Amino acid sequence: MRKVYNRLLLASVASAWLGYAPAPAMAQETVETGAEADISADNSIIVTARRRGEALQDVPQTINAVTSETIQKLRLNNAADLTQVVPGIGIEGGTSTAGAFGSSSSIRGVPTFQVSNANPVVQFYLNDAPTGVGLGATQALFDIGQVEVLKGPQGTLRGRSAPTGAITITTRRPDLSEAGGYASLSGTDRGNVNFQGGVGVPLITDVLAVRIAGSLDHNRANAVTSASIPIDPFTRTEAVRGSILFQPNEDLTISLVGQKLWSKTRTFTQVVGLGNGLNGPAIDGDDRLAITDRPNNGKIEQSMIIGQIDWTIGASKLSYVGSYRKGSQVSISPQDVANVVRGGEYFQTATNSDKGHSHELRLSSQERIFGMFDYVVGGFYSRRPSVSDVNAPARLLSGSFGAPGTAPRAGDPVRRYLLQTAINLDAVESERSVFGNITAHLGEKTELSVGGRYIDFKRHDAFTIDLLPAFNAIANPTRGLLPCAALGALSPALAGAVASPVYPGACDITIPGASLQDLDRRARYKPFVYNVSLSHKFTPDFMVYGNIGTAFRSAGPRIGLTSLLSCCTQAGGRDLGSIEDLVFQNDERSTTYEAGFKASLLDRRVRLNVAVFKQDFDNFFYYTQPVQFLSVTDAANPGTSTISSAEFTTGADATVKGIDVEANVKITSRWDVNLGFTWSKANLKNAVVPCNDSNFDGTPDNGVATVQGFINAGRLVARCESNGSISRSARWNLTVQSEYVAPISDRLEGFVRGSFNYYPDNPYASDAVVIDKYGLLNMFLGVRGDDGSWEVSAFANNLLNTKQITSFNAVAPVSAASANSFFPQPASGYNQVGYTPQREFGLLVRYAFGAR
Repeated sequence: MRKVYNRLLLASVASAWLGYAPAPAMAQETVETGAEADISADNSIIVTARRRGEALQDVPQTINAVTSETIQKLRLNNAADLTQVVPGIGIEGGTSTAGAFGSSSSIRGVPTFQVSNANPVVQFYLNDAPTGVGLGATQALFDIGQVEVLKGPQGTLRGRSAPTGAITITTRRPDLSEAGGYASLSGTDRGNVNFQGGVGVPLITDVLAVRIAGSLDHNRANAVTSASIPIDPFTRTEAVRGSILFQPNEDLTISLVGQKLWSKTRTFTQVVGLGNGLNGPAIDGDDRLAITDRPNNGKIEQSMIIGQIDWTIGASKLSYVGSYRKGSQVSISPQDVANVVRGGEYFQTATNSDKGHSHELRLSSQERIFGMFDYVVGGFYSRRPSVSDVNAPARLLSGSFGAPGTAPRAGDPVRRYLLQTAINLDAVESERSVFGNITAHLGEKTELSVGGRYIDFKRHDAFTIDLLPAFNAIANPTRGLLPCAALGALSPALAGAVASPVYPGACDITIPGASLQDLDRRARYKPFVYNVSLSHKFTPDFMVYGNIGTAFRSAGPRIGLTSLLSCCTQAGGRDLGSIEDLVFQNDERSTTYEAGFKASLLDRRVRLNVAVFKQDFDNFFYYTQPVQFLSVTDAANPGTSTISSAEFTTGADATVKGIDVEANVKITSRWDVNLGFTWSKANLKNAVVPCNDSNFDGTPDNGVATVQGFINAGRLVARCESNGSISRSARWNLTVQSEYVAPISDRLEGFVRGSFNYYPDNPYASDAVVIDKYGLLNMFLGVRGDDGSWEVSAFANNLLNTKQITSFNAVAPVSAASANSFFPQPASGYNQVGYTPQREFGLLVRYAFGAR
């Protein structure tokens, strides 16, 4: 036993050292256990990137395959956790979507943000069906067969066009011949609990089977609390999935999957800074504190049904994939972000509901035509209607914090005296496309593949901004001699006054509702995207390839900007320009060039894949850092406007260059190391974009612009020429995973495994600071059955207790609706930040039986 202990200790030290080695990681393949395990890193991973099962090393493009075993071993509980094992991708959740695809996702340094309302640069698929923006449907990773990350332009062969990649998730299918299942439970000292389980049963052996799976994930979200209110944050996600598999004969397979997910969040936005002496204490990043008096609250419900049919007809296969999805999202966010109103809060409420369906029919060859050609042809249709509503505070009016003529009292404002804007977007996207691909096998070593897709894409966006009715409280100028209703005789400005139901003796002046914008936009695009690939195998273990591919994207209106889109000539005033080009976008096109090789070395104990790439964007949907703008709700009186801050979406040309390196090394039959490295440089090309330019000289600065400054400059937003980064992530990152297994007895094994992510200095996450380099190390130590049927392990996340700011908002938070006019105070003295996760220790127990 002492010998075994020493071996485990040595392996633990070795894995920790590997975590700091300057080498990258790739997705881990299924690892055999037991004394007779093959020590080669062979081609056992099968991927479906080209809509057919192929060995990973035979596909001429960059692919990371994350197996079911890797997901379970490393506790990859949601989408964001995939960044632990796949280099060069970024997935982050927002207030109400923590861990969900689509909130913020990137591949190769090219990002997209859900709030930008642009179609994502990364398309997501569940069992070959597109998931839309991905909310909920892929938030919880449970009962998964495999995840494939396909890098480079996608859309010729699969679903919708995407410029940087696709992430495909395949759920576990029922087993037709054997019952089986699994259960996994983990918990940490921070109160985080995750349960996953699934069970499958054949109803008619070899013909019909069912499987039911579920997941529960309760955690403390970002672990940020508020200095102003003693409540804890949380994320609570539950999901259930049912699957049916029917195979009446060997030529016909029919499957149906239904999934439902619920998620609730309560979070605070973390800040750092000294404050201004009135709104909160001095706060450091390690304090994990916010200052708002209420949290962000979010709720998601999402359901999805997917049907698949595969019918082999002679030498061809006819396949159908159809899906229906429906979801809703509610987000309630505090707007007193600088904590000007101590003890009180007012909110922005955003709701979104969407549904959609997709259908794909394709015919593919099962045998080569003339012994030389493989083909795939098909058609695709999807439709996605959605409705988004945002109610946001525009101005706090007299009466919000007490009777007129009295000192304002802190606390929640009286809603009657809060002027609000209501933004509504009714959108419908529809797409029809036909596609085809042919692969010519020029001998046994060379392949030439050519594919294309003709797309007919339509979108209809009905966009309105309305001012909701409100009241402005005034003291009765006659001190009660005249009733409020009679004040119109004294002045037209007092016409329509009514007695205040809130403040005795006061009068309320009605501010009627008004339509600020009412726009209806229709767009239709008919792009043709294509992909050409040439590969040659110099030996069975060494392939060189080159690819050229194109992609197309569209974007809906950027909602949430509480301002007129053009001002103010419609009221006879000065021309302040327009921001319509920042709300409505043209389409985006891109072309990507990639060259690389895939090699298996040392009797396939080493696998090395390298690719270099260049991508040119025309009208890239660039999402800016937070930028100040003039929020105008009254064109006749722009001087009453306020300064707000928002991220804008703007069309800009851009170029991306980079390299992907992936490797797997099987040092012994019991010790393997996975490495990965990605470097990319993604920059604008002489683009004029919104910027913070307080003196409007065309050069960005960190000053605070004034309302009069915007008016004098004739601008609603400042703009500057830029060649800056389109990415908010560091230029490169590397990941390492390693596992060492040692026998304890004939039926018992001990193991140590870990994953390490390293990020260098990052000057692109913020316009104001450089994010320091940091690394995150997760470790597992445990025992398991020699057949892998059960496992008990202790684990540590962020074992080294790394404490580092990961994002920094350069614009200090400013409370909306002119709260500062009631409670004057200096600038907030804070900045909003993201931070590394807390160190936590936990226990994982997993058991599986039968067909797992």
